[in-house]
Order: sequence, then structure tokens, then C-alpha cells
Amino acid sequence: MAIYDLKCDECGHVFEKFVTGFLKDEDKRCPRCGSSEVSQKFTSFFGGTSRDGGCTAPPGSSFG
Repeated sequence: MAIYDLKCDECGHVFEKFVTGFLKDEDKRCPRCGSSEVSQKFTSFFGGTSRDGGCTAPPGSSFG
């Protein structure tokens, strides 16, 4: 199961989508307004995001 962080380009709603396998176009629909104009946010495998939209290193790692 994969978790995708998404943001609606129409209303700005940020939400997560849990899917088995890869995210498909039909999975990209805003639950608030129903728009299909949705962007995927880039997140790390550890679930963190940085303020500039990039990935963050896990706590205690030598990366970052």
C-alpha cells in the first residue's frame, strides 16, 4: 500500500490517498470539490516534507 500526498489546484485542499500499487489518474480527484486538477506533493519515504517541497532526511541520519 502506498500513501500519496496530493493538493487540489482548484480549492487548495491538501489530502492523502492510500492506494495499492501506483497512483492512477482516476485516483487524483479532490474529495472536497471533486476537481481532477490535482498535483502530487513530493514527500520522503519516511513521511516527512520540507518547507520548500523537497524531501527531509530521517532523524539521526547523516543526510540533510
